Amino acid sequence: MKQPAGIQRILLMALVLETICVTYALYIPSFIPTISVLHTLAGLVIAYGLLWMKPALPSISNPVFSFTSNINRYRWLLMGIALFMLCRFCAQWMKDDPIDYHNADMLPIIKVMNQRFLAGNWSQVYDPIPEIWNGIKPIYLPAMWMPFGLPEALQIDVRWLTVLVFIIILGILLWAIDARRKNAWPLFLCIFLLFWWLFYDEKAGLFTFTEEGVVVLYYILLAVALLKRNIWMICIAASLCVFSRYALVGWLPAMALYFVYLKEWKNLFRFAFTGILFFVVLLLLPFGWKTVYSLIVLPGSYIEFAKRIWQDAPQVFSGSLGWAKIFGPNHIMRLHYLLILLSFTVPFLATLIALRWNKKFGMPVQNIPLSVLKLSLVIFFSLIDVPYLYLFYTSSFVSVVAVASFLSREDNHKITA
Repeated sequence: MKQPAGIQRILLMALVLETICVTYALYIPSFIPTISVLHTLAGLVIAYGLLWMKPALPSISNPVFSFTSNINRYRWLLMGIALFMLCRFCAQWMKDDPIDYHNADMLPIIKVMNQRFLAGNWSQVYDPIPEIWNGIKPIYLPAMWMPFGLPEALQIDVRWLTVLVFIIILGILLWAIDARRKNAWPLFLCIFLLFWWLFYDEKAGLFTFTEEGVVVLYYILLAVALLKRNIWMICIAASLCVFSRYALVGWLPAMALYFVYLKEWKNLFRFAFTGILFFVVLLLLPFGWKTVYSLIVLPGSYIEFAKRIWQDAPQVFSGSLGWAKIFGPNHIMRLHYLLILLSFTVPFLATLIALRWNKKFGMPVQNIPLSVLKLSLVIFFSLIDVPYLYLFYTSSFVSVVAVASFLSREDNHKITA
């Protein structure tokens, strides 16, 4: 099957549109419903475009810590500038906005969970916390809250972990971009907009009040693993994603179908085995079946939670992305079940169709998992019950690293030819 004409330009345009929608376009309140629709459409275009990535070619690797090339020198210079700016901004923000559950309770809850864990009180980690909202019950999955045990053990502000995480993310993105391309500037523009928005604009709220940085990192690592087709890295990254924020839950059956169709039985076994191992080590052994059950039934409470947010903080819907605002407070249950239905059926059917195209038209199959991952994220976050703005950046960063790698592969093929 012939590659669609102008697919590179289409991907770049969709990426820039998606980035603008999730950042500064949100300052046009009357336009936000339209922005939500455009954001979803841009994500769908990216998911489709990723099917057409060229297969990776053998090339001489450029070590990350090498300073022999000018490109690497510029990358490290940008990393140094970014580190200085992030530390400068973040130190001031931590001083101005100390962690307080009255402003946002995510990080205070995670701090208490890690304090209990580090003290050896593993059986009490998921017990209610009396000092927060008169006994709030923790609901966070282990791969989300456990990394914050490092800054907690060092007795520093846990948000320094988010700074470290985004430095790593920036490095991954910079090394994914082939700066020799004349049209690489849209990629740098998207990175700049995302980082400037997240760390300078109060509307984003990701750094100051949330733990979402580690989730973004996990999903970027999964995208990189799928690009490299490294099965063990795929298994580990996917497990970390599942046990932090399960936005890819509908992608898992699609990935199993992919392995079965290609008769990659060893990879299917590794995929399932790694997930089971993480489940046992991260959740079952330390916290027991009671905690496992409480986390499994948790999605059933999202409808009531969405109703409370509609009543207490309707600006969460009107000022953010997602389609919940279009459904409105009278159709919460309909939206919730549509989310469940489409999260599982759309990725599975998309995988079936793509595999069928491979058999009928010769479309390459190596990019199907990454394309369907992006599709899964678009469906999940577009239809999520309570669309907190900080949730949408995971999908945006996956788009940047995927599109950047796509364009680099295109260059490699041209250079090789």
